[in-house]
Order: sequence, then C-alpha cells, then structure tokens
Amino acid sequence: MTGSRTRRPAALASAATAAALVLGAAPTATAAPAAPSTSTSTSLPAPRFLPTPPNTAYSLVWGLSRDGSVIGEYHPNVPGQSAPHAIRWHPDHLGYTTLAALPGDLSAHPSGINDTGTVIGASSRSLADNHPIRWAPDGTPTPLPLPAGVLGGNAQGINNAGVVVGGAYDYAYRSMPVKWQPDGTRVDLPPLPGDDAGDAVSVSDAGVIAGTSERRLADGHYKETPVLWSPSGAVSALPLPPGVDGARVVRMSHNGVVLGQGRRVGDGEYEFDRVLVWTPDGAVRDAGYGRARAVNSAGTAVGAAFDANRSTFAARWNRHGAQTLLDGPAGRQSEAMAVNSTGTAVGDVQGPDWNRTTALLWRPDGTAVPLPPSPLSPYAHASFINDAGVVAGIAVELDAAGEPVAARPVVWTR
Repeated sequence: MTGSRTRRPAALASAATAAALVLGAAPTATAAPAAPSTSTSTSLPAPRFLPTPPNTAYSLVWGLSRDGSVIGEYHPNVPGQSAPHAIRWHPDHLGYTTLAALPGDLSAHPSGINDTGTVIGASSRSLADNHPIRWAPDGTPTPLPLPAGVLGGNAQGINNAGVVVGGAYDYAYRSMPVKWQPDGTRVDLPPLPGDDAGDAVSVSDAGVIAGTSERRLADGHYKETPVLWSPSGAVSALPLPPGVDGARVVRMSHNGVVLGQGRRVGDGEYEFDRVLVWTPDGAVRDAGYGRARAVNSAGTAVGAAFDANRSTFAARWNRHGAQTLLDGPAGRQSEAMAVNSTGTAVGDVQGPDWNRTTALLWRPDGTAVPLPPSPLSPYAHASFINDAGVVAGIAVELDAAGEPVAARPVVWTR
C-alpha cells in the first residue's frame, strides 16, 4: 500500500526532471564506506556533442536505439518560450529531426524509440493537458486516440512491431492502462478484478505488456499490484516474493524480463525500495534494498543499493537476485542508469556536491572507468548504452559558484 497521491502528467514530470538536471538538485545523504578506486583504459569511447537548433538554451537526452539514434528535448533560449521541444538525432550523429507537437500545442516530449526509428511521447498544451503522440521515422506526428471524457494521456513504451502502451488519466489524474495497435487503434486494458486504475509501462516484442493495477482504498491510499497483459488483453498478477505486499513495474526488456520496485510489509507507506526481477517463466526474485533503473534480456538489473543512511552505491543484480556493488571512487555516491546485453553499464558518480557529477562506464566484471570529459566541462551524466557500446547523456557546464548554466547532449562512441 502506498500513500495517497495523484499522478503527474508527462509534461510536468519532464519539467521537474529538467529543473533537477539544469538547476541542480538536493544532494542525498553523505556517502558511507569507501568503494574501490576506478581504473583507466585507452579504448574508451570518445565524447561527441549532438547538434541542436539555433538559439537552444539547453537540451536533455531521453532515449537511445539499437542503431544509435538518440531522442531528447531542447529548450529555446527565447523569453516565454522555454517549454521543451522533441528532437531525434540521426544514427550518424551529424544531424537531427525536430519532432513537431500536435496543432495548437506548445511543446512535445519524447519517451521512447524502437528499432525502426518510430518515436513516442506526449504533445502538450499545458502542464496538465497532454496527448499521447507517435512520430513516424520521417518525423510525421500522429495523435494516439484517447477514451472519451478523459483529461489527457501518455505513451510510455513501444515495441519493434509498433505496438504502443501507456495510460489515459481523468480529471483527478487517475490513470487507466491503454494499448495502441500499429495502425493506431486504441485498446483499453482492464485492471485486475476489483481494481479501478492502472498504468501500462512496457511492451515486449512478443506483445506482452507489463504495468501496474491499482485499487483506491477507503483511507485514500492505494494498493498496487504488478501485472502482465497478454497480447489478447487478458490481465494477470505477477507473483510477489514472501514479505512483499505491493510493487510497481519499472520496465520490461524486449524479451519479457520485468524489473520492478517492491514494498516490504511494515516498511512504510512510500517505501518501494526492494528491487524485484521477474523472469519470462514467471519466477520472481527479491534482489534486495535499492533503486532499480534498467534491466537487460539476460535478467541483469542495474541501479543503486542503499545503505542505512540512504546513500546510494551503484549496483548490479543477476537474474537470481544476487547483488554486486560496482566499483567507484572512494567515498562517493554513485548510480548505474543503463545496461546493455553484454553487461556493460553506465551511470554517474557524485563529486563534492550534486552538480559535480562524473559519467562512468562499468565493464561486465564491475570495474569502473570514467568516460572521457567533453570540451564543455568535466561534468556529465551518462544515461543510456546500446549493444554497440554507444553511450548517450548530457554534459553540464557550471559557473564560478558551481551552479549549472548549460546542458548539452553528448554521445560517447568509438
């Protein structure tokens, strides 16, 4: 059971994340035990800035495809026009395609891309008024239809066949799960019997959908259950490990490995801090105390483990739930954000303060290597890696007071 809350629409979440990255965020608890020092390598990928439209104030990265296409957003340096605009960078990283919002809308935010170059996201008229959208490989936008009587919706996942999943929310921001077929036909997905809300997060290449079913309780709290929907739309609950009484799906790999966050009995209303992994055969593993970020097709999950002070240390969990703390600079907090099929992971290590963050790459053996800094500054965030070893993220410039003044999209490639 979680505490009572309302869902934030996609544009509001995007704005909050942009503010955290560009304006800075509060640091977490001070680091605890020293971790091993990093190693060096002469075969690291080199940083390369991604081009942005003229007069861009700053830009963020939101996804990376298998062929090296990158999706993100850019914010114009124009008074009163700083809302995000969607953009896709081409695999050769020499150019880009701006992704238009729907007619009458002010901004657009991408949330996913498949291997055909189709992009999904939200087109927004205001922070609370969002509409799910799909952009064709040539950049043509198409609205995804919503049920009658809802306020808006979002698209959260897409597979290589073009099936899109997400949610439609009402005026109380209560979400219902939705699927859109490749031809745009909407299919409303049912929550579990007795539940009254839910959200579809990811869809595998086989058409299986992972998400969450919710029930609002009399005290205003929610009971959340992780679920799967079959390609035909039948819903079933994912099993929970002993001692876990609720969970949320974080994401699913293309072959059906599901990553989630669970809440143990007695841990408090908001403490979804157990890393859970479900294999395609339905087996579930409680991988321990931490925050999950990504999972690959082998069931290897990455994120951060917590200590008693809520400090974060980059971690990896195998498909059986065994945890390995990843290498990192002594006394610094860190987190792994993405992992590819070879087990290579990328993420960040915090410096003396939150803003002085260094991008790291972890080899499959857990050894950490700092990614080469860009010409902008030594500070960067690495958020995505594909199977070819392309890494995508942002480089951050700080002023004399140590506050962020610029963020530029960057890829590290060999």
